[in-house]
Amino acid sequence: MIRSIFSKILLSHIGLVLLSTITLTLFMSYLVRSTAIDTKRQDLLTKGATVMELLTPDIIAGKIPPDDVLDKIGDLAGGSIWIVNQKGALLAGKPPSNFSKRFQEVKQENTDLFSNGPHSWIRPTSKHKDPSIMVALTIPDSSTPIVVFLDAPIIGVNKTVASLENLLLYSLLFTLFTAIIVGFLVARSLTKPIADISQAAKSFAKGNFDSRTTATGNNEIGHLGQTFNTMADSLAQIEQNRRNFLASVSHELKTPVTSIQALSETILDGLAPKPEQQHRYISTILNESKRLGRLIGDLLDLSQLEADALSIVSEKLDISKWLQIEIEKIEPLLTKKQIALSLDLPEQVPCAWGDADRLSQVFTNLLTNAIRHSPEQAVITISLSIIRQSLSIAIIDSGSGISPEDLPYIWDRFYRGDKSRARISGGTGLGLAITKKLIQAMQGTITVESQLGKGSTFTFTLPIVK
Repeated sequence: MIRSIFSKILLSHIGLVLLSTITLTLFMSYLVRSTAIDTKRQDLLTKGATVMELLTPDIIAGKIPPDDVLDKIGDLAGGSIWIVNQKGALLAGKPPSNFSKRFQEVKQENTDLFSNGPHSWIRPTSKHKDPSIMVALTIPDSSTPIVVFLDAPIIGVNKTVASLENLLLYSLLFTLFTAIIVGFLVARSLTKPIADISQAAKSFAKGNFDSRTTATGNNEIGHLGQTFNTMADSLAQIEQNRRNFLASVSHELKTPVTSIQALSETILDGLAPKPEQQHRYISTILNESKRLGRLIGDLLDLSQLEADALSIVSEKLDISKWLQIEIEKIEPLLTKKQIALSLDLPEQVPCAWGDADRLSQVFTNLLTNAIRHSPEQAVITISLSIIRQSLSIAIIDSGSGISPEDLPYIWDRFYRGDKSRARISGGTGLGLAITKKLIQAMQGTITVESQLGKGSTFTFTLPIVK
């Protein structure tokens, strides 16, 4: 069984050429033979009409022309002439050797042979002889039914057909040779890039994430190769992100676990005999445990968001009331750093669609970041505006800002712009990644604008209730 695409393309190409050439040969042979026979038939009928004009007067008068006269007329007509009566008896001329037997068959096939005319048919011959046309013409107004037969060979038709068949045979051989070469090149040009893509895919599946295909031409297979390379780039990036994520998670978990283990061993070994030391160590253990809990919770939220498994219940929210509640929750942090909060609200704040709990998580994260990066006695502005069919909420601080180099990466997991900041005070590094996913899950968008030393503006949108 032929399984390879190369063999199928090559053999189908050759088979199509063979079938087309053989069909053309048979059709041309039939066409040449039919044309020659029809031409000869019309020529013989025309000459037969002339012969009838010459012979009819004498035959009606009872004068049967002698054989030598018929031979001369036959030479002029290009064939043999003979005359028979209704019983098939030869009256004059020289018919073919098997005519007597053939006459009865002709008479049965043409029952009106002696009443209407003319009639014509092909006279069978041996395989290697040219076929001949036989014409029968009835003598009108004769006392007894008499028929004049003319027989003329179609000279050269077999030779012409044979020459044509030989020519087509040579053409077939040449075409077949050409078809094999062209078919090989075409099949190779199609299957080679497919094989290259297949090899690149196998190598990629074995873990070689640098594997790419070179089949990237400007055709369907080339587009497939380009798509494969794009997919490979994406998968390689995903794999690299997965490795970076695992490394970051391991590092984030290792730090508090190591701290908890060391402090616990210190207390158990009696190396902290004073109550105040024990209290401080236990407080640190508690803080590290809480940090572990926050990290695990953030990881669970992020994994559920990326898998579209986190339940988001969108409901109609009165943003004015919701905002007031959220500000009251964050009031202790504002008071601690003596930060003032300024509200810039439109006259009528529309209701918006959103998940109250998840939206509170977003707002708390953004406002906490703004407080953390703002100096004491600073002012943080919360501005609301309507943009098309969305409600825009902006949190504007006058803190340290974000450098242009860090700005494109702040939504990445575990990314920290301030590398020197302690992990305990700096959070898990997942807050903004989760914030962006939550806003997108609520059919909104989130952006950031920042200038180093002048502060940052985080803006997110929510769909307005129509």
